[in-house]
Amino acid sequence: MKQFFLKHLKIFLIAISIIVTILIGALTGILLVYQKGLPQITNLEDIKPVVMTRIYDDNKKLLKEYAIEKRIILKYSDIPQILKNAIIVSEDSRFQSHWGISFTSIFRAVSGIIFKKNRGGGSTITMQLARNLFLFEERKQRTFGRKLKEILLSIQIEKNYSKDQILTFYCNKIPFGGPAYGVEAASRYYFGKSARDINLAESALLTAIIPSPNGRYNIFKNPDNCRTKRDQILKKMLYLKYTTKEELENALKVELPTEPFDDDEYEVGSYFVEEIRKDLESKFGDTLLYEGGLKVYSTLNNEMQKWAEQSLQQGLRDLHKRGGWRSGKKLYNVIKEKLDPESFEHESWGKIKIKAGVITSGLVTSVNNSKAIFRIKDHKGTLSAKEAKWTRYSLRRILKKGDIALVKILGIDEKKKELKLGLEQEPEMTGALLAIDNRTGAIKAMVGGYSFERSKWNNATQALRQTGSTIKPIVYTAAIENGYTPSTIILDEPRIFENRWTQEPYEPRNHTGKYMGPVTFRMALEKSKNLVTARIVESITPPKVVEYARKFGITSNLIPVMSIGLGSLEITLKEMVAAYTVFPNYGIRVNPFKISSILDQNNNIVEENFPDKKQVLEPDTAYIMNYLLQGVVKYGSGFRARVLDAPVGGKTGTTNNFSNAWFIGYTPTITVGVWVGHFIEKSLGNNETGSRAAAPVFVEFMKKYLEKYPEMKRYRKPSGVIMVKIDKLTGKLFSPDCLYPFMECFLKGNEPLDNCTEEDHMQIQDYYGKYEGPIEDDDGEENDTN
Repeated sequence: MKQFFLKHLKIFLIAISIIVTILIGALTGILLVYQKGLPQITNLEDIKPVVMTRIYDDNKKLLKEYAIEKRIILKYSDIPQILKNAIIVSEDSRFQSHWGISFTSIFRAVSGIIFKKNRGGGSTITMQLARNLFLFEERKQRTFGRKLKEILLSIQIEKNYSKDQILTFYCNKIPFGGPAYGVEAASRYYFGKSARDINLAESALLTAIIPSPNGRYNIFKNPDNCRTKRDQILKKMLYLKYTTKEELENALKVELPTEPFDDDEYEVGSYFVEEIRKDLESKFGDTLLYEGGLKVYSTLNNEMQKWAEQSLQQGLRDLHKRGGWRSGKKLYNVIKEKLDPESFEHESWGKIKIKAGVITSGLVTSVNNSKAIFRIKDHKGTLSAKEAKWTRYSLRRILKKGDIALVKILGIDEKKKELKLGLEQEPEMTGALLAIDNRTGAIKAMVGGYSFERSKWNNATQALRQTGSTIKPIVYTAAIENGYTPSTIILDEPRIFENRWTQEPYEPRNHTGKYMGPVTFRMALEKSKNLVTARIVESITPPKVVEYARKFGITSNLIPVMSIGLGSLEITLKEMVAAYTVFPNYGIRVNPFKISSILDQNNNIVEENFPDKKQVLEPDTAYIMNYLLQGVVKYGSGFRARVLDAPVGGKTGTTNNFSNAWFIGYTPTITVGVWVGHFIEKSLGNNETGSRAAAPVFVEFMKKYLEKYPEMKRYRKPSGVIMVKIDKLTGKLFSPDCLYPFMECFLKGNEPLDNCTEEDHMQIQDYYGKYEGPIEDDDGEENDTN
């Protein structure tokens, strides 16, 4: 019996050995099969996660992020200990002791797969990292094969990296819902702060959503699930002595965020950053733009950009109001849409802050001819008939109960929750503003339209517009270098010109219909006399004007026709503003640029830009033109800029039917151009000239600019220029019989030699009448393309 038992035991043991050997061999074979297709983990840090491209302003403040996955890489020391504890407590309590896998957790997960029950995940932090790095496409598959791959990869990771390194990789890689990847992007997305600054409750909440951030634990769609899971984590942290009872009680009271965090009322510089995005996409392609983690340091000044946007929008609203209420577009009415006015909440109210100056939508709750009552969030607003006088209608004519109308908050009584309101209406017209640093060419502000949401078309860079009289300084510059002086007398009277370049007659007219007869070169520019400019163009020839426009950096298509001097040809605002930098820069043109430098995610320089300057005029000529253009502001069509405490030069421009209004002006440090018009050319309104429609926008921007950056610099006269006292109306040397003394600048050798006489006085219209300098200007006369 004993021998029988021993004999069979021997056979049994041999059989078991064979089976174990077979199983080990099979398992080894399976491992080898799976191992063969897996990456070898030796340089995990070389794996480049998808990182968002970030655009910064000139003070390194964030302007915009572009990404498929929003991610900001942190070092281990930047991740708060409280967050590390929460992650370990929730996701892998044995993280510090195991070697990549937890058999208890794996058994639980495997039994769940076998019995088709969700018994929790079996993945350690290391296994989750392996899945997100190498098995991302298989992450939703609950199979033995995927789990085995995770185990094999985890063992490799643990073999090559410390626990601190693994946790850092994990915190930077995993998804947290929406566009947020990694703990830093998630902290900013949900709480509006860096991960370095989050508290206990926020750490537990971030940890709670890890298993299913876009599904079961989506904070905004399933807040109850998230709160329950967060509270469980907090209590477990107390049990494991990672926190105190008092800290726990305070954390349990913290409310969950209800929407992604937005730290500003509106996005600054939308047109500018879109220009950068297009440039980056063109140079580097979509992949690097959205996944490469570029750091783009731009030239934009955040503060100046806000001034530019506010100034243009206000100018367009003022212009719109001069034309009265636009009645063609009906207001949205909640009652007609069968919505309850009492419970109605406008979509914009969640984002606005109730403060003076804010323009927002208001719900009309009652209206009569003396006032209208509005509701804005939980505030009551009153609009008096006086504040809607610009509409030219009674309040009851334009407003009905239930209407949603645009209003401006003029005053607030916060205790009573009452507002004083003004009526607004979004203008039909649009515009653009561009500001360039004269020293470098850096674009400091760019606005391409009334609203980026309304239209992404950039009128500062994309739109070709007739320039009107803003082209005249280029014509006058060419004239100065071809024999004319500021005191040259030119005849201002009607005339038909022979246009030998088109073989058609050309008959320009002065806008006011008035003609001055003999007039000085200076006075003609100050008063923007079209007939004088046409005579100058005829004298120096249209091809010469084109030649000088090219010198000034204008690359748009230019045809050498007689009307070129009155701005009939189309040029972009960006080209024109860059051209005007020549005058305050003593003949040096700076090429505008948007990007200072681009770094990759490892801080290597990808691109670096420096000022691109070119001397296109003699300093003497530029100084004389600068002096003349300061005269346009002091005595002529640019008179609105006289209020500025700085040496301002500039020129207005208006085109046929008041369809385009321009003002381009400068100080020693900055050049700013403004264009106002419609997307499709049509009138802005009667007498809406560059002086009336565009110059106020320039002035409003420059007031804020000069308050922050007062002009300490004054222009230095070049040695080749001489100042001479003349009679301003005759252009001759001043004598005791003359009435209008003026210090004029000339190229040495070109100054007048004759004193003005009574005979000279008689040649000038109304010389002995009351002269107070130019009041009317002829900006904006017929400039057809003949």
